[in-house]
Amino acid sequence: VAPGRGGQVLVTDADLGRVYRHAADGTPQGEFGDGVLQRPTGIVRDARRGRIYVADTHAHDIKVFDDAGRLVATWGKRGSEPGELNYPTHLWLAEGMLLVSDSMNARVQGFDGEGKPVLRFGQRGLYVGNMVRPKGVAADDEGNLYVVESMHDTLLVFDKESRLLMSLGGNGDNDPARFYLPAGVWVDARNRVFVADMFNGRVAVFQFLGGN
Repeated sequence: VAPGRGGQVLVTDADLGRVYRHAADGTPQGEFGDGVLQRPTGIVRDARRGRIYVADTHAHDIKVFDDAGRLVATWGKRGSEPGELNYPTHLWLAEGMLLVSDSMNARVQGFDGEGKPVLRFGQRGLYVGNMVRPKGVAADDEGNLYVVESMHDTLLVFDKESRLLMSLGGNGDNDPARFYLPAGVWVDARNRVFVADMFNGRVAVFQFLGGN
């Protein structure tokens, strides 16, 4: 889900392969992507450029649409080299850079406004800070990066240089600060961090307090 133009709400439907538009009150206002998208998951809109970015997970790419729903570009292809993707899922815009959870490559990538890869971090492993199935990425207004590591049930926090700061969570269902297969993270204007704790059927909320 992402905010669209004029107060619209944009919703990806992975099974139907479309993006649906709704008014703020839920009234349907159209759709796009039919016949173009295979399995859309993450979505975000760049209001300044008038561009809508959709992670097409089964196509292993990012499809770029204008506000009318016309496809204007496709970024990436299946692979593990810089700029290539392997089952991308969630998206986030941070200071003009598109962040992508490159889930089956166990990393996060960043693309500039022209689709050039400009950031890449994460590696497979069993140590704190490693990634196996990243399924969510976001950033706060100080440049900290939040990555949901679904396999390890953790929220990883990195600084703007991609250096690990801390790991939050771990598997559990009784403690509100623990997760069970989380998928998705979002940061609001007050630097509150929302984690979709999928198999626990809840949303966990953290407050970033700021400072170094």
